[in-house]
Amino acid sequence: MNKKALWGIVTLVVLIVLVGIVTSKKNNNSPAKETVKVGVLLPLSGDFVAWWGETIKNGIIVAEANGLSKNIEFVYKDTQCNTKDAVSGTQSLKALYPTMHIFIVGCDNDLKAMLPILNKDTDLAFVAGLSGSDLYASHFPIINLSYRLEDEGKSTVNLLNLHPEVKTMGVIYGNNTFGQVVKDTIASQFNCAGCKTISEQIKLSEPDPKTSVLKLLQGKPDAIFIHNDIPTISAVLKDLDQFGYKGLRIVTYAGRDQSLIDTAGKASEGTYVSWVVSDQLNQVQKDFIDQYKKMFTKDPFVTSYFVYDGIALLGEANNVCGGDARCIEQYFYNKKDFNNVLGNVTFEPNGQVARSFFFEQIKGGEFVQVDK
Repeated sequence: MNKKALWGIVTLVVLIVLVGIVTSKKNNNSPAKETVKVGVLLPLSGDFVAWWGETIKNGIIVAEANGLSKNIEFVYKDTQCNTKDAVSGTQSLKALYPTMHIFIVGCDNDLKAMLPILNKDTDLAFVAGLSGSDLYASHFPIINLSYRLEDEGKSTVNLLNLHPEVKTMGVIYGNNTFGQVVKDTIASQFNCAGCKTISEQIKLSEPDPKTSVLKLLQGKPDAIFIHNDIPTISAVLKDLDQFGYKGLRIVTYAGRDQSLIDTAGKASEGTYVSWVVSDQLNQVQKDFIDQYKKMFTKDPFVTSYFVYDGIALLGEANNVCGGDARCIEQYFYNKKDFNNVLGNVTFEPNGQVARSFFFEQIKGGEFVQVDK
């Protein structure tokens, strides 16, 4: 081999080695994906709402433990479902983290109050609790992780349609958006021939609802829907039992908790509750429930399911979008084959969510799914 050819080979080898070194160095020095900070504004204190805020936080914690939120850091603010605290919490997060554009909010009233200080072009909000259509009237980009309040009312009417003997529907509802929207939806949807709706509003956490119960019973309702916190729902059920009421009793999804049975006792027997978790559990649901129980020594509430699914899809979207709020929003809307702990679900604009509804009834001190 002549010297010219030998030097050519040597030069080629050196070039290959240098390219390898530069490439390796470049890969080793390539920056990791930037962590996306997500503001989480929840009621984490307060007699009525703290337990509920914790169910949202717990769902996020389980999702984190399962690696579903890589490159996402959640920053919490306690709002107590108080709009002033929600506004000040948002302002604080915006000041501390100018690049924060994604927010998870527990209470719909909190989110309404936050909207004027959010940027509809760069920000995106997720609402973890039930919300009414008025929340979406601002056209700010909001993804609903649960479902619309109107759907709660419609599911109640669907149950009533299975009981043609019900002609007068009574509604006891709390003095907030949830109660008002569900009451109005039931009244508008329950429109069979000769049917009517009567109602009584009571304060949230009302310790003695007896007077309101008596007033409602004067209208001789064939069925009664009850919205409030669990202690007040329990008190209403006890009053109905004491007054000998024999009609259907239906409670909001928020009453689907063992504490309702524990506090109302035999007065809860036969009560219906709308639900979105089927008794026919798949393996993903079983694993989620087992892990939740190990971490928090209790069963998950439905909000934990909502948020766990939401974080799973948010993590998936973030891997594609790198924190871009508009990209993440469209990823949620375009995802048509999402299937996780609550089965198949489709997220749609204007807070619409396509998911399955079930009814459970308290029998023998347990919640038992009712066959449709």
